Amino acid sequence: GGRGGGGGGKSVAAYAGGQLRLLRAALSWPSVREVVYSTCSVHCAENEAVVAAALETAEGWTLRPALPRWHRRGEAGAGLPAQLALACCRFCPREDLTAGFFVACFTRLARSVEECSS
Repeated sequence: GGRGGGGGGKSVAAYAGGQLRLLRAALSWPSVREVVYSTCSVHCAENEAVVAAALETAEGWTLRPALPRWHRRGEAGAGLPAQLALACCRFCPREDLTAGFFVACFTRLARSVEECSS
């Protein structure tokens, strides 16, 4: 769906499922302190919904503002509260002359870092 350029007919849901598995794997490494999740997609199912689902199961993680000077922020909904959506950023095809882009920066809470290093 809607990806242009040889997506092999994969659906947005299939991409989102794979992206969530990869993101959860990255967040599971005990020594990792930050993970940047980024897509070339405008679909909430691949962006905010994946971030929300990852945060549900990844204890000790939150979001920090991604590209804080960028004006277009994430969209609340799909399980992602407005406050956390504001930490994400989006680039839109028409307004920003891109193919579409999304960024979220996960950061491990300090207490979780101490637990991992002990």
